[in-house]
Amino acid sequence: MDRLSTLTQTEPLTAHELLLLNELIRLESGDVQKTKSMLAMVSDADLRQQLTGCLQTGQAHVRALHDFCRARGIGG
Repeated sequence: MDRLSTLTQTEPLTAHELLLLNELIRLESGDVQKTKSMLAMVSDADLRQQLTGCLQTGQAHVRALHDFCRARGIGG
């Protein structure tokens, strides 16, 4: 696994991979915003709890994607 991790860090991303990464960030960020807006309209405690979990997961995904970009020197 160390070898795979090392390869991932040293090989530059292709243009296609960069586009996919950008799309993943865009989609996940949009889902986070939608979930945030839905939370304000939900009164059912169980559903609100589920949405809160979804929101936290989505936010973690966005952070992980941004961390990946920062670690690879992608973006500004």
